[in-house]
Amino acid sequence: MVIIAYEGKSDGKFFDTLLDEYNLDKNEVLYYDFGGKDNLFDIAHKHYDEIERKYLSKVYKILLVVDADNEKDPNPNRGYDASKKALKTLIDDLAFEDVSMDYFIMCDENKEGNLESFLLSILDDKQKKCIDNFRECYRYELSDKWAYNTFYKQKKEPFDFNHKNFKILKAKLENLYEE
Repeated sequence: MVIIAYEGKSDGKFFDTLLDEYNLDKNEVLYYDFGGKDNLFDIAHKHYDEIERKYLSKVYKILLVVDADNEKDPNPNRGYDASKKALKTLIDDLAFEDVSMDYFIMCDENKEGNLESFLLSILDDKQKKCIDNFRECYRYELSDKWAYNTFYKQKKEPFDFNHKNFKILKAKLENLYEE
């Protein structure tokens, strides 16, 4: 049994889709929705207590997933490098014995953003240009989350899950299943 721990409910739906796409057994996975990035970094969070109490004897791997967000955000855990540092510290501090822990940071090719930024990063150049053109002519700043929800959420996953940007995440997911 393995655990995938993440920030929020949209991540769970994404991983359900992704595990199906890669033919990985969802019945072997426990999902933990921490309800926010800062909660995932909180070593005293109730989910970590539950994992330790109920599942450490059954779980052999844990994957922690967070958004990179924007390093300009004043929160100390925002930005790719800050997120990476916080994840490594969390893994060290949790020190779950006999459990291999890894992490993945959702972001675009510039190492910024979130799940939606990651998904938009795999669009072809024509699709990216269309979104960029719309953002340019619109008067207000539009986030990747907005662009994804407006243009792509209604369609049945128009994404190529074998795109090169999925390579690392796919490898980490496949590694979860290797004992």
